[in-house]
Amino acid sequence: MAAKLITSAIHKAVFTILVITSQLLSSQTKKNDSLQEETIKGINLYKKNFKEILPAQILQGEQLERLNSHSVADALRYFSGVQIKDYGGLGGLKTINIRSMGSQHVGVFYDGIQLGNAQNGLVDLGRYSLDDLEEISLYNGQKSEIFQPAKDFGSSGAIYLQPKIPVFKGNRKTNLVIRAKSASIDLFNPSFRLEQKISDRVSASFSGEFMQSDGIYRFRYAKKYPDGQQAYDTIAKRQDSDIRAKRFETSLNGTLNNGSWNIRGYGYISDRGMPAPIVNGRFEGRGARLSDENYFVQANLRKKLFPKFETQLKAKFAYDYTHFMDTVRSQSIIYTDNTYFKESSTFLHRISIPLLPIGMSA
Repeated sequence: MAAKLITSAIHKAVFTILVITSQLLSSQTKKNDSLQEETIKGINLYKKNFKEILPAQILQGEQLERLNSHSVADALRYFSGVQIKDYGGLGGLKTINIRSMGSQHVGVFYDGIQLGNAQNGLVDLGRYSLDDLEEISLYNGQKSEIFQPAKDFGSSGAIYLQPKIPVFKGNRKTNLVIRAKSASIDLFNPSFRLEQKISDRVSASFSGEFMQSDGIYRFRYAKKYPDGQQAYDTIAKRQDSDIRAKRFETSLNGTLNNGSWNIRGYGYISDRGMPAPIVNGRFEGRGARLSDENYFVQANLRKKLFPKFETQLKAKFAYDYTHFMDTVRSQSIIYTDNTYFKESSTFLHRISIPLLPIGMSA
């Protein structure tokens, strides 16, 4: 009996020592992981490591530059499980759906704040250039980040567009990139991006882009009778697919002690055409016209207040204007001249408080 009591006491002592040792090792590992120092674009940040619940598809840095794509919609074609809808050439709207859920179920976030549309809520991905983006990530769900607004969970899938933050190598204080693209459809697409270092903690950037194209291209149009005889076979030209668009974006970025901030402005102005249907062999005819103006200003502040507390503030004001006009008159199409505009504001405030195991205190 005494031997059993001694053996039981030894087992309890060994078990207690193992539990205490594992707790100490676990707390030390969590401390090292949570306070891992990362250097991001020349800024030292203490960022918590976390594992994604759902895997994400990401294109970033040099990968985006090697694609040589015109817009975000072109880059998203390389992701799996997505369908890009292109409504007619350069001037057509470009939307995306994930797992065939529909474009209205996909949330598009620019620097952490969701984008919208005054007419139908769908986001035209052709408006956003890759010149100003550092990363594009696609989630079949939402990303697992502690600073996650509730609005993110209202979408079955999400696309996050992360703008660039200026990086200056050595003693350089100015970065300038000038690009020009051309194509056979009378495309003229110059763009530039200017980055300026104001101080050790503050930098600014400004970018602009102009796109013009008549959108005229040749296509074959043929028809056969039920008996197999050729009714007609001709080469026609697609009309009314022109576009004239201007885009500009500016940002002011800075760092704080254990934090960062930025202010960003964006503007997009376009006038584009949409081809008319071919009715009774008529290839020419004025199609629909779409004019839109989109502006927004947004600010972001993220700071660690205490060793275990972190806060983030986001604010945005946006103005959207859309004018859609369809002048084609037939028995099935009604003359349309609609105008939509919307002013919206967003304010987000989030504080992260780590959850501690039972028996531990902050």
